[in-house]
Amino acid sequence: MTDPPTETPRFNVDVERVRKHYDRLSFLYRMFWGEHLHHGYWNGGETAERAQIQLMEQLAQRAEIPRGAKVLDIGCGVGGSALWLADQFECQVTGMTISPVQARMATSKAKARGLSERARFEVGDANQWQPEPESFDVVWIMESSEHFPDKKHFFERCAMALKPGGTLAVCAWLRRDGAMPPGEQKLVATIAEAMMSASLDSLSSYRDWMRAAGLTVTAAEDITRHVEPTWAQCARIGKNPVLKFLLRFTGGPTRRFVKAFPLMQEAYSSGAMAFGLFVAKKP
Repeated sequence: MTDPPTETPRFNVDVERVRKHYDRLSFLYRMFWGEHLHHGYWNGGETAERAQIQLMEQLAQRAEIPRGAKVLDIGCGVGGSALWLADQFECQVTGMTISPVQARMATSKAKARGLSERARFEVGDANQWQPEPESFDVVWIMESSEHFPDKKHFFERCAMALKPGGTLAVCAWLRRDGAMPPGEQKLVATIAEAMMSASLDSLSSYRDWMRAAGLTVTAAEDITRHVEPTWAQCARIGKNPVLKFLLRFTGGPTRRFVKAFPLMQEAYSSGAMAFGLFVAKKP
């Protein structure tokens, strides 16, 4: 198995900075993008909300989520995926987020929807997570692995947490496989820094790390063209007068985050970045 190429930009991500980002912005995320803080999966003229649900459906279908499964949702945000899994598949879901604000918002939504017995939420740093062996049927990771600097060992811990026959289900932002010209490297580095990503890695690196953890990879798909329209939607949101007004009262990191929306469009269009869907099974 190979480690990622040395050209992959890596950053020292301040965990406290990431926590504060989600504490501050979760309300704005919910206001402008909805409860699912992730890409949509687009086939045509769907609404953003429907496209976001379709991405979860695509991942759940590939992962063959069993009804009543015990699921760990790492980087659960405000509980969108966790509550969807609890409702659609009657799963028992534990959501982990670094943000106390997100955990409170998710817990409140679970109570309002009568799902408190199926979905609970806890505050934790996935970089420091030490799982109980063979404790979950499914580990679900919807666009949070980008924040983790040591993905190789993170996926080893995911494999440890899975019961025999269990499933790892991941959607992730990626960089181009293979060599990148300097201009693309700079673009990806700018995006990664603005989005507080420890690194953006390739599809082949994710696949190799999962295999090195002892998992059998059953899906490693580039679905970029289906998720790419997300950023046209986000770019329009970035021009919203209300958001522009609110951004005047935020710090530099938040403004850089929003200014990176058009860069995401450019990176996907040029092929510098990609979006991957992964499923891996524990023997």
